[in-house]
Amino acid sequence: MKKLFIIILMVTACISAMAQQNVKISGRVTDFEGKPISHCAVMLMDKLFHAVDSVSTDSAGYYLINNVKPGRYLALTAVRWDEYVRFSKLPEQDRRLEFWAWNIIADKDLTINPRYHRLELYGTTAFCPTGTNALMVYTRPMSATEAMKYDEKLYRDSNNGVIDYSVKLEDFKVNAFVDYKEVKILSIQNMTEQYGNQKMEAFLMMLDYTVHYDDSTVHQIRITAENTKHHEKGENICYYQSQDFE
Repeated sequence: MKKLFIIILMVTACISAMAQQNVKISGRVTDFEGKPISHCAVMLMDKLFHAVDSVSTDSAGYYLINNVKPGRYLALTAVRWDEYVRFSKLPEQDRRLEFWAWNIIADKDLTINPRYHRLELYGTTAFCPTGTNALMVYTRPMSATEAMKYDEKLYRDSNNGVIDYSVKLEDFKVNAFVDYKEVKILSIQNMTEQYGNQKMEAFLMMLDYTVHYDDSTVHQIRITAENTKHHEKGENICYYQSQDFE
């Protein structure tokens, strides 16, 4: 009986330890005026772009993803499907795109507070070129106004012309933050990203931030932007850790 009791205690301890190893991701989804976005889908994506978990925000915009297995994930995305540009039946001015957080490093509990409107910042990546200590950030902005110029057939048909609903450099007003502190953007260059029949403007930015190779800290980089041509706002974040600790 004593041995059985000890075994039960050991099993309970193991289960408890395993539960403690998991982490949670939580936050609040709002627009750029601070108004909560309810019934918004928040999805955690693996490296194959599969949703490993999905929850919905409550009436105050809060969400909670429990029991996340520690590790690296491709992204976390937030979107309210009835407002999404290509599916929505709402008036055009009420439609939105998506929020993205990239390179999720879930080694502890994370708080991610998505804000999104009509400008989507996609594929945001931070890196340090070999042999330098400069922090570079790549992002591709997409405009809801421009996206609505294309019908669903054109999205599907790769031989039916070029799709481009990105933002021009002269219309791209952008700010960068590292660990909640604004940093200067030293330079910004526009590039062309080609994928199938989609041809998009993208941007490569050098931030005024020094990367230390002996720094094991996971840094949060937040990019906020505005498409001044259509008065669209957008924001996303990505996480960066020195490559020696990846």
